[in-house]
Amino acid sequence: MMVLIVDDEPYMIEYIKKLVDWESYGFTQVLTAKGGSMARNLLQEHHPQLLITDIKMPKISGLDLSRIIKENRYPTKVMIISGYSEFEYAQQAVRYGVSEYLVKPVIKKDFEESLARVLEKSFNKETDRQGSAREMQCDQRDVITCVKKYIEENYGKNLSLEALGEIVHLHPAYLSKIFKETTEENLSNFITEVRMQKAAQLLEQTELRIHEIMEQVGYQKSQYFSKLFKARYAVTPKEYRKWKQ
Repeated sequence: MMVLIVDDEPYMIEYIKKLVDWESYGFTQVLTAKGGSMARNLLQEHHPQLLITDIKMPKISGLDLSRIIKENRYPTKVMIISGYSEFEYAQQAVRYGVSEYLVKPVIKKDFEESLARVLEKSFNKETDRQGSAREMQCDQRDVITCVKKYIEENYGKNLSLEALGEIVHLHPAYLSKIFKETTEENLSNFITEVRMQKAAQLLEQTELRIHEIMEQVGYQKSQYFSKLFKARYAVTPKEYRKWKQ
């Protein structure tokens, strides 16, 4: 998941970038652009899920960017931040499909509320996904328990935010947000912990080769697997097996 923050004032870019914990909302990449021209190029190249932009900038404004998104049908939701509260700006923003319109100065609480509305309105999937539903029937009233159970039973499968979102019919960003709010832990950290525990169990109880264990718990690169395992147990998988024998 990717968010693009645009303003012609560098201090404002840094302010918005540090205003919230983007990872907890499911955004693993935060792009920035000092002005509309650079932002236009980034939009065309990356198609981020969310654009946060100042409304008035030289050459290409925030409204211009919103129009570009609408005309090209990019899958990008837009939050406008402006020092201008006149009705005509809000009118144009609505016409271009802008999800939220905030007037400067931007207060953290107001920003978080707007961001939550964007995620819930735009990213919460209402449609039934037949294939995913057959994999696992989830009670929407206890979606976090459902996600945890799925991870624990399918640790070797694709557990990307997008894949898990399909399982419970929620947008990945929204799922990540409510998981963090409910458990006070990032979803990615929980997945890693489950996989490392299973890897340790297999190292102790089986004679599988380390690369076989690595693949069984969902990893393809041995160096990355060893790095994660050592971060969790303070030893490499090979050292762990010797220690437990």
